[in-house]
Amino acid sequence: MDCEMPLMNGYDATRLIRMEEKHYGVHIPIIALTAHAISKTLDAGMDFHLTKPLQENKLVEAIRAIERR
Repeated sequence: MDCEMPLMNGYDATRLIRMEEKHYGVHIPIIALTAHAISKTLDAGMDFHLTKPLQENKLVEAIRAIERR
């Protein structure tokens, strides 16, 4: 999730996704991509926090962590 999207930022989008998940009993893994503080992304309900510029190995680590859950 890019946290700096033009029409709706990633934090608000994540909060809306988390509200919708409750109706369906599912959890969609969301990986934050931002230069901002990790606390802001986790407070919004994102599962992981990656910084820009994106490092491929960090993305692979986050995906593997999701798979292990």
